[in-house]
Amino acid sequence: MLVDSLDISEDIRDALKEQGFIELHPPQAEAVPKALSGGNLVVAVPTASGKSLIGYIAALKTMLELGKKVLYIVPLKALAAEKKDDMDRFARLGFRTAISIGDLDSDDRLLRDADIVVATSEKADSLMRHGSRWIDDVGLVIADEIHMLHDPGRGPTLEVALTKMMRRNPDLQVIALSATVSNPEEMAMWLDADLVRSDWRPVELREGVFYDDAITFTDGSRTEIPRRKEEVLSLVHDMVLSGGQCLVFVNARRSTEALASRYGKDLKEASGMVLTEEEKSILEGDAESTSLGRKLAACVSCGIAFHHAGLSASQRRFVEDGFRAGRIKCIVATPTLAAGINLPARRVVVRDTTRFEAGSANSPIPVMEIKQMCGRAGRPGYDPYGEAVLIARSESDAEHLMQDYLEHETERVTSKLGNEKTLRTHILGLVATGDADSVDSVIGFLRDSFYGCQSELYGVEGAVENVTEFLVENGMVTEDGDGILAPTPLGKRVSDLYIDPESAMILKGAIERMDADTEDFLILHAVASTPDVMGLFPKKKDRDELLAVTEKYEGRFLTDVPDPDDVYASEYFFGDLKTAMLAQRWIDEVDEETLTESMGIGPGDIRSRMDSMEWLLYAMTEMAVLLRKDVVRRLRPMLTRVRYGVGSELLELVSLRGVGRARARTLFDRGIRGREDIVSADISDLASMPRIGYALAASIKEQCGARVEERMPPMIAEEKEEDKKADAPAGPKQSSLFDF
Repeated sequence: MLVDSLDISEDIRDALKEQGFIELHPPQAEAVPKALSGGNLVVAVPTASGKSLIGYIAALKTMLELGKKVLYIVPLKALAAEKKDDMDRFARLGFRTAISIGDLDSDDRLLRDADIVVATSEKADSLMRHGSRWIDDVGLVIADEIHMLHDPGRGPTLEVALTKMMRRNPDLQVIALSATVSNPEEMAMWLDADLVRSDWRPVELREGVFYDDAITFTDGSRTEIPRRKEEVLSLVHDMVLSGGQCLVFVNARRSTEALASRYGKDLKEASGMVLTEEEKSILEGDAESTSLGRKLAACVSCGIAFHHAGLSASQRRFVEDGFRAGRIKCIVATPTLAAGINLPARRVVVRDTTRFEAGSANSPIPVMEIKQMCGRAGRPGYDPYGEAVLIARSESDAEHLMQDYLEHETERVTSKLGNEKTLRTHILGLVATGDADSVDSVIGFLRDSFYGCQSELYGVEGAVENVTEFLVENGMVTEDGDGILAPTPLGKRVSDLYIDPESAMILKGAIERMDADTEDFLILHAVASTPDVMGLFPKKKDRDELLAVTEKYEGRFLTDVPDPDDVYASEYFFGDLKTAMLAQRWIDEVDEETLTESMGIGPGDIRSRMDSMEWLLYAMTEMAVLLRKDVVRRLRPMLTRVRYGVGSELLELVSLRGVGRARARTLFDRGIRGREDIVSADISDLASMPRIGYALAASIKEQCGARVEERMPPMIAEEKEEDKKADAPAGPKQSSLFDF
């Protein structure tokens, strides 16, 4: 089907053709007319088959011809940026795209003027909790990667957000985009939608098992691979020499680093990669070089990289961009990359089909996840084919991988909404927004959810009653004699803050116990003890220090300390304690190199934990406004300290734009203690300080009210750009609490 034959305006047709879309792929040809008809639609097609374009065309018609807003929901922040970039390619048509992935305690009023809003499911739900009225004007919701409904962390939020929107607006059109799953009919039934299901791909995908120096594909064909010192290296080296790129998936961070480091020498000559000093600085850690960063830079200089959550955002972005540009020939990654941004390669190698899970040792990775990894093979427009290869350890293992993974159907997508822990957060949200006001109306809501579509709701009434009782007992909801539920001011605030009610109870207890003299560490530990902050895994080498800290603060903790004989609870307690120790060292300005080495973590782990800690500290402060105003002043400075990782003496300096952790310490150590000192300082003296420069010196003087008469010409612009890169906060004000 040609784009010219679609029921869209000539302007939209021309814009599509300008971007190279002339003829639709078969799944698109089937799905786009259904999408343009205004009815709900579920599209279940393989990765790289062009399902995003189906949503984009419908979005353009909704905005430009029907005059309605579009909400594009994605599971990951990185995907949000990718979708915004895609839509911006059509911006000449006169619409405005906005992205909303940050602060969960905001109604984002600026979004009212946008025609299309790209948001994570958590942000979409948060906007409704804050009463954002513009959502009522949304005519189309595109739910990308809807198979994520099966994910215990993100799935329930996506499910609740979609159910809320459909109940509030019966005329809303929903287009759900999914990878190939075994039960898309159930998703279509829930959404009352047409279903387009296809196995078509623009690039042929060949799946096989590697054993005994050969790949045996599902069609029975075999390809011999020249032997190298390791099996994975054999597959990678063979593909790179033939001009292709590789993605290698392993089950642990340490393995990504080990393999990339080992294979660098073998790939260096074939890759031809050369790093500039600036690129090397970004990879090593920019403001603060770390051993992990130096290891990454050494790998990338050989044309190979590792990729996992321990890397900083700038390091991950460099690796992804370098791979897209063809400079990096191979990425060794953990499976999270497969569910993330679009990074196809000619050959995908899956080394591990099991992973360690607490309480169950090594567990098989679901077929759906393996298929997600395999689906990354084959770049449309670049590769004549894609290969996905699983590695077998024995003949029987090869048979198992072929039958139980490559030739096996994916698991059913099932709702994860029906447990009390998950219901706790969402029932409070329903009551706080008026979407439910009784146990019966909560059950009515669940009946309209994917959970209700898949089950008879047996036992759910008891679960809802238990959650309601918990919320009432803890002062977040009231219930009158007729069973009518209403939020209390505390409950409404907890809902708006988008934190687990259990977290709120821990913070409430800490607020009630603390006083003006409570030590920083005890506050940090209370925050780290909430379910919304992921604890750090306590290792054997940490145990003596953790026991010493426990003994030091015995009787003074703001949370309950478990019985030492309770091994399970003690393990969680030590994990929270280790996270609090990380936060304390961060605000004590311990450098990243020392933190990563001493605590066995990566720079990305520091940033993700500190983002979560900052958000929960913010929530604690907001709750204290309602519960105990006298401790608010004690809490507020800690927010800034955790955000920037600074001592209290640097708070005034880091409030200046362009001055972060390292620069604030540089200024302070040279006698610049605050704004008055900056105003009186000679600009040349400021500019001569390490990592300051003339442009930043002029900027901070102006921010403090001083008038700068002269500027040094062109180099200022360059300095400003360098300043922005080097000293910008390592992440947004708040990252999603579910994004680990």
